[in-house]
Amino acid sequence: MTPYYSHAGITIFLGDCREVLPTLGLISGQLITDPPYEIPGQFGASDIYGSRRMQFAFDVPGVTAECVLPALKIAFSFCSSFHLFCGCEQFGAISVLASAAGFTPKPWARIKRCAPPPMPGNWWPNAFELAMYGYKPGAFFGDKSGTRNNTYTADGYRHGIRDFEKTEHPTQKWAPMIAYLVETLCPVDGLAIDPFMGSGTTLRAAKDLGRRAVGIEIEERYAEIAAKRLSQEVLFGPAALEGK
Repeated sequence: MTPYYSHAGITIFLGDCREVLPTLGLISGQLITDPPYEIPGQFGASDIYGSRRMQFAFDVPGVTAECVLPALKIAFSFCSSFHLFCGCEQFGAISVLASAAGFTPKPWARIKRCAPPPMPGNWWPNAFELAMYGYKPGAFFGDKSGTRNNTYTADGYRHGIRDFEKTEHPTQKWAPMIAYLVETLCPVDGLAIDPFMGSGTTLRAAKDLGRRAVGIEIEERYAEIAAKRLSQEVLFGPAALEGK
């Protein structure tokens, strides 16, 4: 399959990850991704806070069973570790799938330093992002901190913070956090794999950290954003892993 972008060990494929993954002949790697959550609810306008929506075009009904789980099953067959963000409705199904593939799955969360305000009809607003990680015996783990745990407190792209990194993707992840995950799960000679690539943050982190990476994206507008980010020589800089 012809790559959409390929340079210095970083490759993007444009297409459906369920169709693309089996054609790549991958035999090992570390999965770091952020698939659609299939969030069921939407919250509309507020006189105080204005309109804030938490459902997007890619969160169509059935996307978990029809797309996310089949893609993860393929990736789980050759990856030695994974980290992925997910919706609470997906957590159990992904955990069962990971266990069946030989992983030890565990919960993880990103704590939002600046939590969203409560909206009408919404009880406690979501001040964290749910995630899951998993590993097979012997998988690489690079975080040697004696105080590490399964949470990561991070800001968001608000008030101009790290504004140079923000793209038009609606669910873009905080770049220092993804850089931390890539460095922790992917050895220098490893391969980071992101089948739900979006704006390419996993690939950009891999490039800046000297890792190889493969990303797959079904929407060309986001693949183009990722390709442009990868064409920049320096994006994160030395403060990336410090979250500054």
